[in-house]
Amino acid sequence: MIFAGKICALLVLAGGFARAADSVDVVFRYSIPGSPTGVSVPGEFNNWTNTAWPMTFQGGTLWTRTARLAVGGRPGGVVPGAWQYKFFYNGVSTWPNDPLNHHVNHADNDNSFLYVKDPTIYQLLPNQRNPLVLSGTPTISAYIFPKVGSAVDTSSLSLTIDGTTYSGIGSSYNVLTSQLAFIPGAPLPNGSHTVILHAGTNADTVTFTTQSGYVQLLNQFPFTTRKTEWRLNGIVEDTAITSVKIVRNGVDTFTTSVTNNAFSYNASLLEGNNTFRAVADSSGSPKISSPVNYTRMIDHAPFARITFEASLHSVTLHADSSSDPDPGQTLSLQYSWLSDSANPSPVAGVDGSTNSQMTITAPDVPGEYFFRLIAKDTDGNADTTRNYFTLNTDSSVSIPSIASNPGWARNGRIYFLFPKAASPAGTLNAAATRLQSIKDLGFNIIWMMPVMKNAFPINNGGGPGYNIVDFYNVAPEYGTNQDFKSFVAQAHALGIKVILDVTPNHSSRFHPWSADAHTFKTNSVYWYWYEHTKITANTNGLGDCLDPDGFNYYCGFSEQLLNFNWTDEDMRAEMINVYKYWITQMGVDGYRLDVYWGPHRRYGEAFMGKPVRDALKHIRPDILLLGEDDGTGSGTEVIYADRSSGGVNGGVDAAYDFKLYFNQIRGFNFASPAIMALHNEIDNGGFHPGPNSLYMRFMESQDEDRITWFYSNNFAVDSITTWKRTMPMASVLFTAPGLPMIWNGQDVGWGYGIPGSKDARTRSVVNWNYAGKNLLSPHYQKLAHIRGQFPAFNQHKRDTNNDGFVTSADSTDFFLENSTSGVYAFARPWMNQNGLTIANFSASPQTIYLFLHSNAAMRFAGGIQDSQYYYVNDLYTNTRWQVQGSSLVSVPFTVPAFGTGIYTISTTADSVAIENPLLDVHDGSERPSKFVLSQNYPNPFNPATNIEFSIAKFGPVQIKVYDMLGREVATIVDENLQPGAYTRAWNAGNLASGVYFYRLVTPSFLAVKKMMLIR
Repeated sequence: MIFAGKICALLVLAGGFARAADSVDVVFRYSIPGSPTGVSVPGEFNNWTNTAWPMTFQGGTLWTRTARLAVGGRPGGVVPGAWQYKFFYNGVSTWPNDPLNHHVNHADNDNSFLYVKDPTIYQLLPNQRNPLVLSGTPTISAYIFPKVGSAVDTSSLSLTIDGTTYSGIGSSYNVLTSQLAFIPGAPLPNGSHTVILHAGTNADTVTFTTQSGYVQLLNQFPFTTRKTEWRLNGIVEDTAITSVKIVRNGVDTFTTSVTNNAFSYNASLLEGNNTFRAVADSSGSPKISSPVNYTRMIDHAPFARITFEASLHSVTLHADSSSDPDPGQTLSLQYSWLSDSANPSPVAGVDGSTNSQMTITAPDVPGEYFFRLIAKDTDGNADTTRNYFTLNTDSSVSIPSIASNPGWARNGRIYFLFPKAASPAGTLNAAATRLQSIKDLGFNIIWMMPVMKNAFPINNGGGPGYNIVDFYNVAPEYGTNQDFKSFVAQAHALGIKVILDVTPNHSSRFHPWSADAHTFKTNSVYWYWYEHTKITANTNGLGDCLDPDGFNYYCGFSEQLLNFNWTDEDMRAEMINVYKYWITQMGVDGYRLDVYWGPHRRYGEAFMGKPVRDALKHIRPDILLLGEDDGTGSGTEVIYADRSSGGVNGGVDAAYDFKLYFNQIRGFNFASPAIMALHNEIDNGGFHPGPNSLYMRFMESQDEDRITWFYSNNFAVDSITTWKRTMPMASVLFTAPGLPMIWNGQDVGWGYGIPGSKDARTRSVVNWNYAGKNLLSPHYQKLAHIRGQFPAFNQHKRDTNNDGFVTSADSTDFFLENSTSGVYAFARPWMNQNGLTIANFSASPQTIYLFLHSNAAMRFAGGIQDSQYYYVNDLYTNTRWQVQGSSLVSVPFTVPAFGTGIYTISTTADSVAIENPLLDVHDGSERPSKFVLSQNYPNPFNPATNIEFSIAKFGPVQIKVYDMLGREVATIVDENLQPGAYTRAWNAGNLASGVYFYRLVTPSFLAVKKMMLIR
């Protein structure tokens, strides 16, 4: 059977090459238009060699190949009991499978497969590959092959159609062609049918749909839509008919023309039910089609809106900007207010209020204050929204806009978690056991890989979760929806937010929407949910392809990932409902939007980015939306919510710094570090998209190889050196502007020395006690906590703490002794607590001298005072010393090979508080085995000296200075310290010359030393 415009294949009886006792002879038939060359049938039977089994041209479009296949299939084959195969011809990029064989192994490149049994059933038609049959009496056919040397027992043949069995059909079997062809005696009713063919002890099952009648409407129904019209498609039997009437709800009649027995009509939809019938005139006698039904939904709910108005000591909450789509309803809206119980402090007078506006006294405790508003109209329709204002530390009030992002996002440290890599069990419940460790590391956001049900079980290789077939339910290999809800709740209890990875660009080819659209084409209610044209937008080099049924996908991905059409309002509304579901029902705090660049470049922000943001921020304004798209470089800013293109604001809070990753991080040259090139990327060329535009910075991800792979120079460098190489770059990313992220396992050095594919290193199950843990985990813990605790490092841009004292013209944040040192140093100005990062990318210790005597780089109230002392707080080692303002002209810093120094130049003694500090093993050295207090140096001194000491056990440590009379004159240390060796500087200030004592006290150790001050 040859279908016009389709590539078809048949399999019939013929001679072959295996033993007759356990073999079946077949002839592969493949029909292809044109004049191809090199046509062959590769498969498991010839080791997939496309030249091993050439086919013979039989004329027309038919090619054949005789084969003898063993019963039982390939021993140890991918599909037990079967042989897999495809077809090939010169010039084809993707080998086509057998379009008439409904047995397709989607888990293995969509290979066709044939169960070889005694007897063998093949190509049972019609089947689900092309299931629509426009007849109530379809011909049901199949090839039935006996073993070599035997014949088919025709008395064993039977067909079961929708539960009714037809026996004694042996006369419908042609022994010469090995084909069964049977037509049911009674017409099948329109609808879906299941057919089972029995041949001996073997059986095969197919499904198909019949649609028949003199005049037919072919559309699938029922469906609820938001559209104003629906395209109806139909056919008539009589070629003489040139027009039909479309009748809506038995009242309204419209006429449309018929061409070649087919017609289409764009029927307008009324609110509510729309029942359509097609009427054709057959020799004066009207023929009426079966009805199709569509319900048009119009949203009559009001739109609740909270706005704020701040004055000196009060804030006014407004509901009077709310509206209703129905005439006359807005003025009669009823309101109900509620303040969040989790607000920093209670807000009186809000809960239960029904006022359209109210004024409250400004709270005393700084933070974000959230309120809920319900607006209800006289018909009972209601809408709920949520909004917040921020009380700043200076008692001012900041009022957010749709472009705003919450404080936890601006101060975000993202830990990217893949449950399949988190444990051998690979479940959500097992992944939850990592939450405390992530909390201890200092991360406040978990980006969770997709958890929704996929076409195939999510795995550690090429199927990590983006082939989604059910957007509402968790993949069974991960657990249940309740398991995910519990995971989120446990994260929230630890103060961790959870953003979920989702796929706005595509669904799986095997999603029910796609399956329906592939089956019924334009008659499917889901046909327009997918893109069917090649859009000449930037495809990131992946190419633009159409599958055989005209579904668009990115060639470099897979034919299994089909692109959505976000211009379809029904599809758009459904996907927004999906995203609302995981926020309202599962508690997620936002999304990472996979392949955000796809719909953005196909349609702009008006159809996906903005509608999604508007809808989700309406119900949860404090969510984070991270888009997989370029977020740095001029021109990329249009995807951010605080920028617009053509009057349409973008949809995301954050996007990727791909430029930094690909241009600098991945291929960084440690032999000759290009510090200025790195700085230019870090500074984004001096371009900053907007105050709410966060760009995410990373060294590893689920899509790229491990950073250890790139930095080991193909394993030519030992593991310790490789892991050290990653540390200065991480220090830069966590203290420079941006939103830092690490991929699970990066914190233990996972990936080094793991052979094989990228997936094996990137997505495999992580050994959380891997050898890099002692070096890297404390490093990331310090970086995450420093960023979380010091605003100089988590401010959005390089300097957002400008009080007007310094102009942008004299601002600088880059210091470097010389370009050959391999040291990158930059300042993060912040009033009275300025940040400074020094990262040594070289393999040897470096000493650099930095000019910090700058009112641009070092921000102090009243400017730098030469006679005043300032603290130089080394946050990385929790050590400090003091310098006079005049000494900031040239400050020496010594940094170990691949080492890090992170400082505050401050008016206060600063240190990092880590609740569960990890063992800090520098360069593989052991922790101190005992407490030690060393002699100060220099000694005698004037006026500054250094005190070295070692701590063997985490806990409180005090070092105090006393004069000869035992009076306390200074406190040098008073804090919890991790095990390690420390140096603290002390400046005697205005103390008189003489002998002083300094004493070290811990819960288990006390020591006293003497020192001499000589003026």
